[in-house]
Amino acid sequence: MKVMVLTPYLPHRRVGHGGGVAVRDLVGWLARRHEVLVASLVRPGEQDLTHEVEELGVGVVPLPFGDRRARGAGRAVLAARRAAALAAALGTGYPYYVRKYWSAGTARRIREAVRAFAPAAIQIEYLQMGLYCRDLRRMRGSDPAPRLILNSHELGSVPRERHAALAPNPATGALHRWEARAWRRYQVDATSWADHTLCVTPEDHALYAAMGGRNLVTMPLGMDTEAITPDRAPATGPLLLFVGSFQHRPNRSAVAFLLDRVWPRVRAALPAARLVIAGRGSDAFVAGREGGVPEGVQALGFVDDLGPLFRTATLFVAPLTEGGGIKIKILEAMARGLPVVTSPVGAEGITDDARLLKVAPCDASFAEAVLDLAADPDRLHAQARAARLLIEDRFSWRAITERLSALYAGEPPSPG
Repeated sequence: MKVMVLTPYLPHRRVGHGGGVAVRDLVGWLARRHEVLVASLVRPGEQDLTHEVEELGVGVVPLPFGDRRARGAGRAVLAARRAAALAAALGTGYPYYVRKYWSAGTARRIREAVRAFAPAAIQIEYLQMGLYCRDLRRMRGSDPAPRLILNSHELGSVPRERHAALAPNPATGALHRWEARAWRRYQVDATSWADHTLCVTPEDHALYAAMGGRNLVTMPLGMDTEAITPDRAPATGPLLLFVGSFQHRPNRSAVAFLLDRVWPRVRAALPAARLVIAGRGSDAFVAGREGGVPEGVQALGFVDDLGPLFRTATLFVAPLTEGGGIKIKILEAMARGLPVVTSPVGAEGITDDARLLKVAPCDASFAEAVLDLAADPDRLHAQARAARLLIEDRFSWRAITERLSALYAGEPPSPG
């Protein structure tokens, strides 16, 4: 079967954030079963990275997309396009973040690729790409028309609502609530353009349905359980690990909480403990905080191979208060056999079983949960082993791509 994947992030090896890594894994696994074409936005500096996608055994259609890295005349073009996107957002009531991803030229290139490739199904990654799903819906009239699968990744309204709840002043809170309303309107409309809209957590599915979303299917993001296996050799002394891109606000707020509220308590109780923070921008973020880098903390920036960090860590810690969807960083830690302490937001869509995942609110009790688990080697081992089995059972890409293939073929959705 021919399958086209439309994505806003080129899934190259150094994509550097959880959603991008998930799309790369998805594309690789789909290519084992189908003939796959990836149509991806390509940002300045990424033009020479398409071969890293082709190595997955797929074709690639690059779709140029300007961002803040544009230079020279490209800066003027970007400014004009962003102004047009803002005007369109105000005129339609759809989020500016969505409108800035759409352009007539990109829509034309996508239509040309669809006509040339003639896929049986098109999977559109991320809700912000939904306007292209609308365009493809309007192409229908050909026989047979490709089935359209919109993968939400997260509901854009959810992080805005969480931002509003945490806003430092009423004006900021009002702005986030306005943005959330625009996302809710857009999200519901987007489900009318797709044959199926994928929700990566049961919580997202329930919220989306309550808003009026249609044709919803719960389908998690996954882990490559063949490539990622438990390989543990913990370092001497407790080592806590956090991984994430610091271009993403929820990761910045999580690490700020770790450094301000968790680490002082852990370090006081366990003087030999260390905290390692990895991910694009983590080094600049930690060094730029008032007081500099705390004792016992190491911020590494982007790390090409995270395997050694997961192998030597004692615990993965993720006190997330913001964001939505499923957290790839937590799935990866569990897949690698590393015990996890996270927040209710971090556990969404994964499990509520305390034997698999230690969940604590983002208050003083989070540090206590870390210390409690770190002091119990038997429980660390049991949690890690049970968590790995959960990943194999529910979050392997093999099982997920089997379910997706059935959707592409027009079969009724299977239970999640």
